[in-house]
Amino acid sequence: MEISNGNWVAEVNDQRASGGLTPMQATYLIYLADGMTQKEIARATGRSPKTVRHGLEQAYCRLGVSRASAAVAKAVSLRVIRRVTSSLTCLLLALTLATGADDGYRNRGQQRMTRRQTVLAIYA
Repeated sequence: MEISNGNWVAEVNDQRASGGLTPMQATYLIYLADGMTQKEIARATGRSPKTVRHGLEQAYCRLGVSRASAAVAKAVSLRVIRRVTSSLTCLLLALTLATGADDGYRNRGQQRMTRRQTVLAIYA
């Protein structure tokens, strides 16, 4: 089954006996990956914050991690969740990174953006 939210997609097995994440745990993880807090996830899913916290703790346990950032990183590396980018976004990112190296020399009065700030500006 595929679950999506914004730019994030999760692939989960419907059967609990599979040993992977449940659909709700995967949903919580893609909300986390999108930068939401546990309270915001609770509001978005219509669940209590305590239920979200418990579901995330179970997901952390299944992934073998103890923090939210580690859970997202592990889920991405295991290909449980992934970020969906359009070809236009990839093109804009490539163009921005390719032309960003000269901007610091042409506009000496302005501070150059780091690569991370450039990527975040594109996805904003």
